[in-house]
This record gives sequence, C-alpha cells and structure tokens, in this order.
Amino acid sequence: MSTQAPERLGPYRLVRKIGEGGMGVVHLGLDGEGREVAIKVLHPHVAADLKARDRLTREVETMRRVRSPYVAEVIDAELVGGQPYVVTRFAPGRTLEETVLTDGPLEARDLIRLAQGLCQALVAIHAADVIHRDFKPSNVMLVDGEPLVIDFGIAHLVNATRLTQTGMFVGTPGYLAPEIIRDSDITQAADVHALASTVFFAATGAPPFGTGTFEAVCFNIMEGRAQLDKAPVWLRGWLARALQVDAESRPGAQELLRMARALDPAVTTFNETSFEGPTGTKRLTDRTRTMDTFSDLLPPVDYAEPAPPPPPPPAPRREERPPPYVPAPVAARPLPRPDQRVAGYPAPTQARPAPPATAPREHTPPRQYTPPAERRRYLFGSQFVGLLTLVTLVALTVMMPVMVGAIAVALAIVLRTGEYLFGDLVKRRQVRGSSAADPLLVLVGTPWALIKSALVSVVHVPFALLFGVCVWGLLHWAGQMSVNEAAAYAAGAFAAGLFVLPGGGAPRQAVTRTLTSVLRSPGAALVAVVLVGTAAMFAVMFALGQDPVWSPWRAPESVIDDLASDARQTTMGLITGLIGSLMDGLGLGFVNPWS
Repeated sequence: MSTQAPERLGPYRLVRKIGEGGMGVVHLGLDGEGREVAIKVLHPHVAADLKARDRLTREVETMRRVRSPYVAEVIDAELVGGQPYVVTRFAPGRTLEETVLTDGPLEARDLIRLAQGLCQALVAIHAADVIHRDFKPSNVMLVDGEPLVIDFGIAHLVNATRLTQTGMFVGTPGYLAPEIIRDSDITQAADVHALASTVFFAATGAPPFGTGTFEAVCFNIMEGRAQLDKAPVWLRGWLARALQVDAESRPGAQELLRMARALDPAVTTFNETSFEGPTGTKRLTDRTRTMDTFSDLLPPVDYAEPAPPPPPPPAPRREERPPPYVPAPVAARPLPRPDQRVAGYPAPTQARPAPPATAPREHTPPRQYTPPAERRRYLFGSQFVGLLTLVTLVALTVMMPVMVGAIAVALAIVLRTGEYLFGDLVKRRQVRGSSAADPLLVLVGTPWALIKSALVSVVHVPFALLFGVCVWGLLHWAGQMSVNEAAAYAAGAFAAGLFVLPGGGAPRQAVTRTLTSVLRSPGAALVAVVLVGTAAMFAVMFALGQDPVWSPWRAPESVIDDLASDARQTTMGLITGLIGSLMDGLGLGFVNPWS
C-alpha cells in the first residue's frame, strides 16, 4: 500500500499534492459540491498498525467535538479502509513558523492578537477534554492575521513527543513540556507550556529554551531556563506564569486567556521574583544544578533546522526586538524531523523576500463560528434518515399490524442487544484503547447481553402495548373510528413506542451508530434521505389507502365479537347454574324453568 492516492478518494476528488509529512501525504481536494478540503492520506507504517488506527479513530471522534474559529475542524475521516485518510477544512495561508522566519518577529499588536487567539483555541480544545500535545509554530496557521490551530491529536497517535519504534525523536524539542521529557502523566497543562513557547517564538524568532544539542535543550526545559530576557518586557510576566516547570503552577487555559487580554505593551518593567505560585509563595528558578546528559531518557539526535531567513525588511519597526533566530545549517544530513502539518497546509518552501511595509490593519474580532455547511447537512441527513426509517416501520405496521408488529419487537430486541455489546466495547476502547481480547469479550458477553435485553423488553414491550391500547381507546371512542381502523393505528403507535418511549434509548443509539458508520459523506446522506424518504412516502400512502391485513390472526372486531359472545354465554351459564342450585336446595327444583 502506498500513500500515492488515486485521482479520487472516497467522495473526494484529489486536485494536487501540497505537502508530505511524517503522518502521510497532503492533498488539496474537492468535495461533492466543489468546495476545497484538505486530505491527508496516512503513510503505510501508520495504516498498517491496527492499534494506531484504533487510537486515531478515538482521537478523530474526540476532535469532532471541538468547535472554535481558531481550530481546524475535522470534516470527515475514513479509518477502516485499506487507505485511511483524514479530511479537514482547507485554509490557505502560511504557518507561524514560516511567517516569523521570513518576515521577522511579530509586532506587539499582532503578538497580542496571536496570544489571545491561541488561548481561545486552547479553551475550546480543553473544554472538549482534548489535549493537543503538539503546540508549536509549524502547527499554527495565520489566516488573515488570525491564528488557526491544526494537527491536534494526530501527533499523539505515533507518540510524536516520545521515542518512535526506531528510536528517532519526532517533533521539535524546544516546545515540549518538562513532564513529557520525564515521561510523566501528560495533562492539559502541557498545552499551556507549549502555547507559551510558541508565543515566545513569535515574539523573538527563536525557541524559548535555546538551541544546541538535544540534551542541552531538554536540560533547559526541565530546569525552567527560558530566555525571558529576549522577550518584550510587557510579555515576560505572562510567559513566566505559563512556562513554570511544575505543571500545577501553570494557569489553566481560561486564566491564560484572561491574562492575555490584560497584556499591555506600555509595561516597561519586569520583576522575575514577583510571580507567585498557587500556594502564594514566591518562586525563584533554581540555577545551581548541574546539567545531566539525559542519556537514559532519549538518545542524542541531531536534527536539521530551517534555512537562515533573509535580511529583515527595510521598514522600521516601532519597537526594538532581537533579530530572528538564525541556526547554523547542517550539511549533508537528511531532515529527520517530519513535517507534521495537517492536511491542507502547504509545507514551507525557501524563504521569500519580505513584503514592503504596509499600514497596520485594524483588528476586527472573528465572526461567530458556525460549523461548515457540509457537516451540518451530514448530521441532519443522518438524523433525518433515522426518522424516515421509523416512519416507514410505523406505516408498514399499520398495513400489517400483527406480522410487522412482531418483527418490530424482534428488531428492538436485536438492536438493544447490539448496543449493549458494541456500545460497551466502544466505551472500553475510549478508555484503554483496542485490545486483542475484544472479540473474545464480545463473544463471551453475548449471552448476558441477550438476557439483559430480554429482561428489559419484558418491561418495555408491555409499556409500549399499553401506549397502543390508549391510542386505540382515544381513536375509537373520541375519534369515532371503527374498531379495526383504530386497532391498526394503535399497532403503529405500539411500534413507534418501542423506540421513542422511555426505555427505547438503546435501540435508538444502535440505529444512530449504524447510520453514522454508513453515511460517511453529505452525498451518501442525501441519497439515503431520497431513497428512505421515497419508501416512507409510498408506505404512508398505502397505509392510508387500504384496509389493514391482520394475517396470520383475525381482525380485532371479529375477535372482540367472539369474545363478547363467549362472555355472554359464560355469564348466562353461571347465572342459571346458581339459580338452579339455589332452587334445588329449597326443594323447588321442579319449578326451575332452566331444568
């Protein structure tokens, strides 16, 4: 299998290759309505790893919950086929890394705009219980001056901030949090540290913990030796809080956003000892420890750095800043740090001449974010298909109450059993990932799921039947319908009650899960709506235009008449028997008219 994708990939048409990174090949594509999307086709070594696919599935499902104008949304993903791919919305622009290396550090106003935008993105990401794990300048796009965070969750799939299977360190060490280097538990505080490091780069053009050997950079990170003196004075306090070595001492995303909104370029002094930790005690960075080689954690790695940027533009800056970071080029060595840019964002090319200075633009707040139209139609289509399927089932039950009603009961039991089995499996995988024992657990759990489903149905089916009887009474006595006609509609209400009444949540979730896995694009959802909607329309027309078929039973009216006749005969037999016994006891049996 190769990442060289064909001209079409699922419902998307591939236009051209726009990049390649450690995860896969990036293509510019068009969806069914001609809108530009970004498609990343995974590399074979990722696609062949079943655990990697499971973790990617879990991450993509989580990423879809994030809604923010500052986060690149995942539109679609195909994760089970032979050629897995992830689709995101396409946003033309340059990365923060390319912008700073080409044009130099950002101005104060643009820097505040960047910090606030990244903090708002982080608030949305953390609100969805997601940890980005790979904040860095190459994972931030600048679109009309606003930041757009990309590629979150994907780097964690291949442990991009840890050792890979070959021992190669993937990722940019200068933007790691200390707990990642220590291989400790990773929390959302790691994103706060990485975000501040990214803003530091935008302000200075250099990583916050210097350059050099991998060991030296990691030592500076773990010791908290950020080069804050290179950052603008008004920004140092914000950076110092977010770059604390202790994860618990860093502010949360919401607090970091509040601090970013209070940034003021007019501040001209900074006292490093004035920042207090969460306990209220002042914290000083310990500078007395000796540097460890960290050879027991990760092997030394040389990684190539970007080429030196061109001379700064002639336009004067409004405030002095250190020159952009210019690393020494490494000759005759391949680039081991793969470009982990998300699909749809071009890889950096050679440095371009700086544009002429222009008047600063007024900052306009971003418009309120709404999900892309494709995604809204996809969700609406899936929900609408489920509703139309239920309408079809109800109409068929009205036409053939006994036969289809029994099928509806069996279908509800099967769906409930499937949800108990596979719903629990999905929840387990979200917590601990995939396991080779999952098929065995499903097999062993099938009898218990059947028993559980049957026990619930023993209560739920009579409840739905009672609902149908109430509908029958309402239609027959209040609506003046015939017994048979009211009973047919009552059977339809019974079928609907199996899914919509309290207790029908498991079958509904099973239907939703099935439709979500089948309808993977707006086009598929539209086709399903047309087909199922047509079937529902004809089913409703036939249900309204013909008499119900009660086979293999009899019509309710005849059954009720027979029951009434039997009841009358039984009652009369009891009454006459009692009267005869009483008269015989009184010795008047000879005058008994029924003797």
